[in-house]
Amino acid sequence: MIKEEIIELISVIIIITAFYIQGQAYYKPLVKMSGVQSIILAILSTFLGIITGIVDYFILAIIIVTLRGIITPYVLIKMLGNKFGEREKIKGVASLLVIDLAFFFIAIIIIYEFIIGRIFHQVELLFPLSLFFQGLYLIVSRNSTPAQIIGYIEEENGIVMLGLFLIPLPLLVEASVFLDVLGLVVISSLLIFEKREHKALEELKG
Repeated sequence: MIKEEIIELISVIIIITAFYIQGQAYYKPLVKMSGVQSIILAILSTFLGIITGIVDYFILAIIIVTLRGIITPYVLIKMLGNKFGEREKIKGVASLLVIDLAFFFIAIIIIYEFIIGRIFHQVELLFPLSLFFQGLYLIVSRNSTPAQIIGYIEEENGIVMLGLFLIPLPLLVEASVFLDVLGLVVISSLLIFEKREHKALEELKG
């Protein structure tokens, strides 16, 4: 059906943004694309609202755009300050992207074989689970605080995306968004405080 194809297309675009983020070493495209990814997720929620007529999907889309598409990137830009246009202190970004691609396809095979094929029987669940693992890999493979925060955002986008596919009425999704946003606010506040106290932006410790 055309509706399912549109959903899959939007989901694929979200995954592509995750690959783009993984392949970037400069802070500016990292932060901007994280906002774009969240906005595309909001578009997916809006489309589900259009085809189902459920208002909660529209409310969720507004929350995602406001908090993850606008506010969180703004906080990261403020935290970076003059470093916003600089390059992250990391080598071998291309190699990390190749490893990410290999990890991605292996994860898809494992997820499809053992989780989707045997439990849920919903192929579209590949996308949110893949996005979650993309965020996890970004956190593990990078040392800079902004990149790791973006990894957390990707994981949370993956959780919300999973909820969109699993739950008809996204009440649980709204609750998870609230908890995720609360966590982001706390993390961001702690990192900004750490920056002011120790002048250390590059490493995330603790």
